Amino acid sequence: MQTRSISVLKSISSLLGYGVAGICAFAILGSTACQTPNQPNPVPLEKVTRELPPDWTTLPPSDWRMAYLDKPTRDSLFEFKKELSNQAANSDGSHAYSDATYEKLKELNDACNKSYCANAVVIGRDQTPELAGTSLSVNEAYMNSTTVGDVDLRQVQDDWARFWLMNKPSSLSPYPIVNTGGRP
Repeated sequence: MQTRSISVLKSISSLLGYGVAGICAFAILGSTACQTPNQPNPVPLEKVTRELPPDWTTLPPSDWRMAYLDKPTRDSLFEFKKELSNQAANSDGSHAYSDATYEKLKELNDACNKSYCANAVVIGRDQTPELAGTSLSVNEAYMNSTTVGDVDLRQVQDDWARFWLMNKPSSLSPYPIVNTGGRP
């Protein structure tokens, strides 16, 4: 009778062990298999700089980005566009400009980029570009997810030992068993 109760207890502990192991395996796979950490964002205004045109003189006056330039910069841009069209009309058909014109074009594009990026509405669209959530930066969120994943993967060995019931000697023996696992 005693051997029968021991075998029943062993089978129950085996079933419980498989159930616990299944839950542990699901938790481990669910927490580590789909991790896609954020990449660090070195430029806080990356979203804004993607909207910048390569050359402001090619934009029509009705372009939505023109509304975000301050008035003096916008006026300078329109004046320079008039100068460029006058130079093109007075030239012999070649669209080559002087070095001074190219230098002025470069300076005007830089001024337009600075004016656009300094606009309160443009900045207000994303007031905290360095944050990934409400309290963590992109780098901090990445480090948090990698730390959690590392801890979960290190726990696999312990979970695997519990799955195979190898984390401690059997307590079903009628004889006293010495714990050799080094755990209290």
